[in-house]
Amino acid sequence: MLWDRFTESLSIALDALRANKLRSSLTVLGVAIGVVTVIFMVSIIQGLNRAFAEQIESLGSNTIFISKFDPSFGRPPTAEERQRKDLTVEDAAAIEREARSVVGVAPIKRKLAASIRRAERQTDTPILYGVTPSYEFTLSQYVGRGRFITEYDLSERSNVCVLAQDVVRALFPAEDPLDKEVRIEGRPFRVVGIMESLGNFFGQSRDNAVFIPLSTFDKYYGGAEAPFPEVLFFIIVRPRTRADVPKAVEEITDILRRRRQVPAGAPNNFGVSTQDSLLDFYNQLTGATALVLTAISFVALMIGGIGVMNIMLVSVTERTREIGIRKAVGARRRDILTQFLIEAIALTLVGGVAGLTVGEIASLVVNRYSPLPAYVPLWAIALGLGVSGMVGLFFGLWPAWKAARLDPVEALRYE
Repeated sequence: MLWDRFTESLSIALDALRANKLRSSLTVLGVAIGVVTVIFMVSIIQGLNRAFAEQIESLGSNTIFISKFDPSFGRPPTAEERQRKDLTVEDAAAIEREARSVVGVAPIKRKLAASIRRAERQTDTPILYGVTPSYEFTLSQYVGRGRFITEYDLSERSNVCVLAQDVVRALFPAEDPLDKEVRIEGRPFRVVGIMESLGNFFGQSRDNAVFIPLSTFDKYYGGAEAPFPEVLFFIIVRPRTRADVPKAVEEITDILRRRRQVPAGAPNNFGVSTQDSLLDFYNQLTGATALVLTAISFVALMIGGIGVMNIMLVSVTERTREIGIRKAVGARRRDILTQFLIEAIALTLVGGVAGLTVGEIASLVVNRYSPLPAYVPLWAIALGLGVSGMVGLFFGLWPAWKAARLDPVEALRYE
């Protein structure tokens, strides 16, 4: 009996929608715009989240970054951080020696925008890295041809270098660079290796780099003439497994606090960060953005819902006599209530489906023709349909209740 009454109410509701196609279409449009806003917002946020996670994963899913600065993620270091004692190669050696959860340690010095020349060709944008042989394994970045920096290069402070792919294309477009000479800021270096391609990180090429022995870097840039931020020293650590990251962070923190003589209870005078902490920070940023966009989306849905309520109130008024006849032949209040609620929910669900379709098409267009990534997860589709249905239920409840409470005698007299 309940199913029969439900299907009867559904049939009457759908007949009423078909009888007023233009009015129903305009109501559906309002809900569809709200759902499109929700889906488009979710697709952009989720697309950015996936792209950021993939980019972070490309850097090494379990590497740990150590410097004398606190993790900033875009915030410039404070005056107190800049005045801290620098980390040293000896600190890196102590971590490698004492931290049981660590399998690789790479001390690195970086200089921004070094000038590199070969004959008549020159590039002024590569990043110059002073590294040790452990760099390859620790960061999972390997030489594609030739060799990497060796212990002999370190001990002899040799003028040898390894070029990344962008530098090779800029300086050696038509010849093999191995064993050729380049001049790094006027100093001669012999090319001994070419790195594998690493791709981009948020639009910035990771292949625009030159690697030289750390000792050679110190020979030319070890004085005070190249201060922060032009020259920066940091340490990259590779734990045994991803599960060992928290333990490795604890061990590193303990080792550095002892070596840097940090008093008990005092904050660290160095920074240790992981890929997970960067992801957490990013998720906080996108979470705040998503909250604002969600509020905007719900405003659009509220406007659509108000349109549904208005149309349903008009429908109740127009069909007052019909309601009176149905009550006179035995329809109960809940039958009338169900009929109008189904009508309102059907309206908003149709709008939800239309909005989902448009939102999915819009996300595909954004993915194809813009740099912004977009991705619509299955839960967002369920959310869109669920929200549109709830809008119909919420804004259709008052008109349905009003219709259900009509007095049948008064309803039959209504013209």
